[in-house]
Amino acid sequence: MPLPHQLLYISRLTFLSVDAKTDPRKYKGYSMTDANETWHMYVPKPYRASDPLTIIAAYPFGQIITSCGDLPYATSVPMYVVTTSTGHTELVGHMARNNPHATTLAAGQKALATFHGPNAYISASWYKDQPTVPTWNYIAAQVRGTLHPIDDAEAQLEIMRITIAQSEAASQSAWRMEHAPNGKVDSLVPRIRSFRITISNIDAVTKLSQTHPLADQKRVVDALETHSNVQDQEIARHMRNLWPK
Repeated sequence: MPLPHQLLYISRLTFLSVDAKTDPRKYKGYSMTDANETWHMYVPKPYRASDPLTIIAAYPFGQIITSCGDLPYATSVPMYVVTTSTGHTELVGHMARNNPHATTLAAGQKALATFHGPNAYISASWYKDQPTVPTWNYIAAQVRGTLHPIDDAEAQLEIMRITIAQSEAASQSAWRMEHAPNGKVDSLVPRIRSFRITISNIDAVTKLSQTHPLADQKRVVDALETHSNVQDQEIARHMRNLWPK
C-alpha cells in the first residue's frame, strides 16, 4: 500500500460563480443538489480531491454517524472500502456490541462516515504575494450510503478478516486471525456488531493553499517544516507533491 504522502493528485479547477439570489441553495464554488436527491460533502472546486478512495485507504480510522429518534450517534472505528462479488462498492467495519450506538443500527438506515487526514493552521503572515487572513489546510473524506447491520457470525468473521488484512498490509506485517490464541476469536465475535454501508456518494477535500501563488505556497511549506508537529510536517509534504516537477 502506498504511503500517505505518495497518494494525492489534486484537480486544478476554478471557482464557479453562481447567483445565490436566483437559487438560495447555490453558492460560489458549490451547489447543493435538489432537495429530493442525495446531498454531498461541501468541497470548493479548487480543493476537490481526484481520488477519494485513496484518501480513505490512507486514513481508514474514521467515524460512522447515524441517527435514531432525535439523537445522533457517532463511533470512531476503522473502516475499509470493498467491492462485492455483485460489483457493489461497500464500506465495512465493526464496533463493540456493548456500545449503545450498536443497538441503534438498523437495515436501510442512512449513514455517514467521515475520515480525517492531517491538518495544519496556516498563519496569514506566511502569505506575502496574495495577502489574506489565517486559514486551515486539511485533508478529509466523507462516505454516504445505506447501512446493513451484520449479526451472522461467519459474516462478521469475514469483515474482521478484511479489516485485519488491510490493516496488516499497511503495517507491513503478516498477522492473520488464525494466529490468535485458541478460542480468542470465537469469544470476541458475540461482543461485536459489524456493518456494511452500500455507498451512494464518496467525496474528499484536499485544501492545500492551491489558490495562492507558488511563492506563497513555498513560504507556507518552509514555515510548516520548522514545526515539530507531525501533522504540520505531513501537510507540508502533501503541498510539495502538488508542485510542478
